[in-house]
Amino acid sequence: MDLITQFPLGDDLAVTLLVLGVLSVAALVVGAVVPSRLRRDEDSDEVDEGLGRRLGAQLQSSGTILLLVGLPAAVLLYLAPGSTDDRILRSALLLVGVALGPLAAWRGLAIQLASLGLDPERRPAMISRLGALTVTGALALAILPIAIVVWFQQASAAPALMALAAGAAISALTLRVCASPAETAAASAAILVGTDEHELDADDPANLGGPHLRAARLFRRGATLSADVVAVTLAGAAVGLTLGIPVLAAEAVVAVLLALGVALLAAAAVAVMPHLGRPGHERGALILAGVLPSVLGGAAAVAAAALWIPSSYKDLRFADVGMENFTDPAITGGTDTPRADLEPQIEQALGDLGSFVSQTDDSQYASAFLDMLALYSITPNVVVAAALGAGVLLALATVLLLERTGYRFGETVRRAARTSRTGGALGIAAALGSTALLAAAVLALVVLLAAVLNVLSAGVPALALALLALAGLGALIVVAGFAGSLLAPTFADRPDAETGLRNAAAGAATGPRAVLLVSGMLAALATIGPMVAAMQSAPRAATVWEDRALHGLTPAALTVIGGAGLGVLTVVLVTSSLLDGARRLGAHAVVETRASLLEGRSSADLAELPEIVRRASVPPVVVAVLAPIVAGFGLGPAAMPGYVLGTVLTAGAVGVWMLGAHSTLESAAAVIGAGRYGGRGSWGHSGALGGAVLTGALRSSIGAVALPLVLTSSLLSALAISAVVGMNTDGTSPFLRWGIAVLAIIVALTSWVIAATAPEVDLEDGEAELSPPLFSRRAEEDADDLEAMDWGSEDAEDESAETGSGPRTGRRRRRG
Repeated sequence: MDLITQFPLGDDLAVTLLVLGVLSVAALVVGAVVPSRLRRDEDSDEVDEGLGRRLGAQLQSSGTILLLVGLPAAVLLYLAPGSTDDRILRSALLLVGVALGPLAAWRGLAIQLASLGLDPERRPAMISRLGALTVTGALALAILPIAIVVWFQQASAAPALMALAAGAAISALTLRVCASPAETAAASAAILVGTDEHELDADDPANLGGPHLRAARLFRRGATLSADVVAVTLAGAAVGLTLGIPVLAAEAVVAVLLALGVALLAAAAVAVMPHLGRPGHERGALILAGVLPSVLGGAAAVAAAALWIPSSYKDLRFADVGMENFTDPAITGGTDTPRADLEPQIEQALGDLGSFVSQTDDSQYASAFLDMLALYSITPNVVVAAALGAGVLLALATVLLLERTGYRFGETVRRAARTSRTGGALGIAAALGSTALLAAAVLALVVLLAAVLNVLSAGVPALALALLALAGLGALIVVAGFAGSLLAPTFADRPDAETGLRNAAAGAATGPRAVLLVSGMLAALATIGPMVAAMQSAPRAATVWEDRALHGLTPAALTVIGGAGLGVLTVVLVTSSLLDGARRLGAHAVVETRASLLEGRSSADLAELPEIVRRASVPPVVVAVLAPIVAGFGLGPAAMPGYVLGTVLTAGAVGVWMLGAHSTLESAAAVIGAGRYGGRGSWGHSGALGGAVLTGALRSSIGAVALPLVLTSSLLSALAISAVVGMNTDGTSPFLRWGIAVLAIIVALTSWVIAATAPEVDLEDGEAELSPPLFSRRAEEDADDLEAMDWGSEDAEDESAETGSGPRTGRRRRRG
């Protein structure tokens, strides 16, 4: 028992860490045992022989890029200031985080594969069970190393966890980047060629692109989703401890571990929730099954925080984290003073706080003094509980806003479907317009949350950002509660799925995925805190312009503005690179699938797909990793907070927008294909299918990549800030700093040129025999019919003169 009673952070935290460790191990064991024991039909058409090979090729492509990026990142992190032990620990944990991504992806794929071949009558019950296994396993992979690091590092665990989270973010980004062009290629082959040109369902065995689309969907719903959950969990915990311990002492550890434990339990509770109701009410039951564990989990987290954390600021456990003395010169005058000696004077000063505010200026020392007084005026348990509850409410509102985007009987989908009758362009515009408004509403809720947390924190920036990170963990509880909705599309995209299940699962995962993105945005925005703190505590620079680039953290500073602009530019460059790769792979997939159909082959192998994916995926990962270096060393340290702000807001807003837009057009294409607004084969159906592929490419290029992109940018910036500030204050030549930024730009440009000069399919008018059928629609009209349609004949001229209408040469041909 000495192991618990002598734990430096307190016996309650020791017990909490042990319980979390045991629950995590149990979740991992159950997630490994249950899928292997499921009774499945191994002869089912869904379990094709090439599925494992296609999924393994995507994992292999991601692993190759991770080695090329992860090892240099670990070496660069080792060069950051600190003791030898700290640098080794940071680099090692960065590599561990990089390895967690493929591990989570492999485990998520195992659960997705376990869902194949299940009997149709068993699928409704398995939605909740396999969904719970997916999310609990991903949470457990993140919580277990968090518990281990906190156990051994105690109050100094935050920097190590930041490195671990950065590695997981790089890994999740690489998986998403590799999946993006592959998913577009699969959709192009299955939908543009199979469904649009040949009127085949995506699951039809005759659709040669169907197997590739099935593999891409399994990879997205299992591999990349699990890696995203791991990255968000680690980032929220790392940022929460980094910002929370200086203002909430050991109770910051309590709040973080409490939120993680409740999220794990909420995901486990999903396994016993029925996710489908009686016929006609399936979607309502699916939503209710996610709302119930989310609300119960959020209420439990709020109640536990209110009861566990002290109600008086002076009762926090400062001594357990080495904060038993005041060390700030603004408070003590340069002499470390025990808190007990000054707390009576602080309580007396709180009675006349208004006079202190009016008598002080905006200098650093005056701000630190006012922040200390404001901290002693808060009620810790109330503000922490309110932050967790606010995060839960924000997440639930996001789910309810985006839930309608994929609802096949909702006005948003029907508007896009009926507008597609006038052409694909207007149908896409209808979907983009509706979902842009919803994305703006989500961003407005984030701004409102920031305003509320600023009031709760009594205006203390450090506490406000710590509460922002805790709100992100509160949103993670809602993601865990909607574990069944995240997996529901896996069971709906089957050829023999019931209509009620298809309609209920359509777009069901959009809201929880948007909440996951919002949770990552809150954690990423909170990383601005350690960056600002590092710059405020830095000494003055040698020259005026260098000092302004270090301490000029005002909105009017060009360094900050330049950093924000670089953040927006980074998002645009990553999106542009991924869309170019999607174009190349999509064109290759379409031509190969058409050729396979014309030649009568039984499958379209797309053998060159993995190599093209690897070549197209390197530039966006390199740009995302090197952009913080360019911001810090090229523009100055003050550019890094602006860079993070620009990246998070741009990627977050556009990401939520594209998630909703694709959900809307995908459901609109399904509505038209079911017989409404012209039905299958009509102009409206063709336009909606093209819009679904287009928004799918945008969704995979920025909607899904936005989450790991903002985490990678923010966490790497927070880790690099110490090195950037140190080189600006230790006399290092500015030419050396600019040289580092220029070298990073050269490396990024080199990777971009290599990807841009890759060979691509020839789409010009060629001389090969297969060119006409590959690039034009096949006409069904007989030769006699064509001769009868001689618009230059006298009979045709007379007929048009009598009717008052000319010949219509733009009539669409029927498809074969």
